[in-house]
Amino acid sequence: MAAFSLEVAYSQISVFQSCLKDPFNDWTDRHAAQGFSWRPGSVSFRTLDTDGPISVIVKKDTALDVSPSALRAIQVPFHVPSGVGVEVGTIIETVEIELDPGHYTLIFEHGRDDDSGMWGMLRFVPGNTAPRILRSDEELSPGEELLMNAQPAAP
Repeated sequence: MAAFSLEVAYSQISVFQSCLKDPFNDWTDRHAAQGFSWRPGSVSFRTLDTDGPISVIVKKDTALDVSPSALRAIQVPFHVPSGVGVEVGTIIETVEIELDPGHYTLIFEHGRDDDSGMWGMLRFVPGNTAPRILRSDEELSPGEELLMNAQPAAP
């Protein structure tokens, strides 16, 4: 488990394989509406605020349930190849995390506390499941089918 704080910019927090040349994703209106932008090896999640600090907890888990305090929760597949690192971050800063190789369901739970502001929980659950919006707030309107083909953001 890891816990750290990041500075959000452009309403996003990202998880990506360290080996990617251009790790951050481009966003379309449809990506913004569903709350995430995904491609193999990289996913960016839309945050509640456009900028500011976010307290992040990353952990390996076994449960697919969602915290009652999460305003938004999204699950996507995420693969960690052997010998490849994983980073969590924003365009301002990233943190490398330790994760065993394998296929995971990555669950992003997101909310806001009165005292500390935005928080995000990134849970890596072994196994691969379909992408889903587990909990939606008023800012999301994902539509019938989730878009699973983002392009790398230009450097």
